[in-house]
Amino acid sequence: MSNAVRTSPRMASRTVAPAVSLSRPAWPSRTLAVVASSLLSTVLVASAAKAQAGVGATLTPVAGYLITGNWYDGPIGTSLSSTSAPMVGGQASIPLTKGIALVGSLVYASGDLRIGLPLLGGVNVGTVQTWLYDAGLELGGLPGTQVGIAPFVQIGIGGLTNDIKNTLFDVRASNLAYTGGVGLDVGLTERFALRVQAKDWVSRFNSEDAVGFRAEGDLAHNWALTAGVKLTF
Repeated sequence: MSNAVRTSPRMASRTVAPAVSLSRPAWPSRTLAVVASSLLSTVLVASAAKAQAGVGATLTPVAGYLITGNWYDGPIGTSLSSTSAPMVGGQASIPLTKGIALVGSLVYASGDLRIGLPLLGGVNVGTVQTWLYDAGLELGGLPGTQVGIAPFVQIGIGGLTNDIKNTLFDVRASNLAYTGGVGLDVGLTERFALRVQAKDWVSRFNSEDAVGFRAEGDLAHNWALTAGVKLTF
């Protein structure tokens, strides 16, 4: 007589339903984060290597204010967005030739998740922590060994990662962004300058990354207004 326990086909066919959770989809966000980190690491490592040769690599810590655009505009004046907020970060560059440099940026801002309402203005329903990162080209600017004033422009590609939290959910959305900026270098001494910049991060909110389904959002302009100290090595 066998001691094996027989399982009925009906019991064997039962499966446990997976729990539904609004947790962060890990793969798309991690992929974008890895790409962004790789871009910035390349710029910083190359900057350090160039700096040893004394060819004018720069590092610029910055602080400023992020003016955000709406993720979604609904009927009768409703909207969904993150609020504008202070921001901090840094920028590194490597000169490629006279007047042209490879540049990378990484900045951070922390605001609120806001539902816009007609007449009332809106209500905050959570928090949003935003990372903005890109790599691109800079045209113009002040060479590190010169004193004076010089304008510059930047174009690039990167992304925005939003960590969105409230009492009901904790999700992340990473969006592709195209960047363009203008600014001014004011050289005070050799290898030390003040830098002011206005930079637009143009992106569309990725709802599929956040909640698992696609809802076409607005093409939003997110303006980063920053000032910092440009250090040349």
